[in-house]
Amino acid sequence: MQRQKEPLQNGRHPRVLIVDDDDELAEVLRQALRESGYAVATVRHGAAALELIGQIQPDLILLDLKMPIMDGWSFVGQLRRGGKASGRIVLLSGHPNVRDISLSLGADAFVGKPFELTELLGTLQQQLGATG
Repeated sequence: MQRQKEPLQNGRHPRVLIVDDDDELAEVLRQALRESGYAVATVRHGAAALELIGQIQPDLILLDLKMPIMDGWSFVGQLRRGGKASGRIVLLSGHPNVRDISLSLGADAFVGKPFELTELLGTLQQQLGATG
């Protein structure tokens, strides 16, 4: 049976890219978002995300800040310098200054860790313009 509240944009499921080196969290989010009607991809660091963005063209990027190889700060800088079209950026971080960092990076929103899944889903719907 198909859920009634599945978000659709232009007749397709919104694409979310999760960029987080916490494999457990990424898997829980991937499953929860897929069950909520999103198309989801996950990567462990910013460099992998930069490679994947051109292929999947995400509508929204859930971005951790502290990761190996390329952290969230470097990822946003590279993304903007590269001029690649990308979706909205939502920081997903336990950093105590996540609000200020979100503003300084020009992120569209943030969700502080730890978080409730309903809070995260609400932020995604708000950022993607879902009326759900």
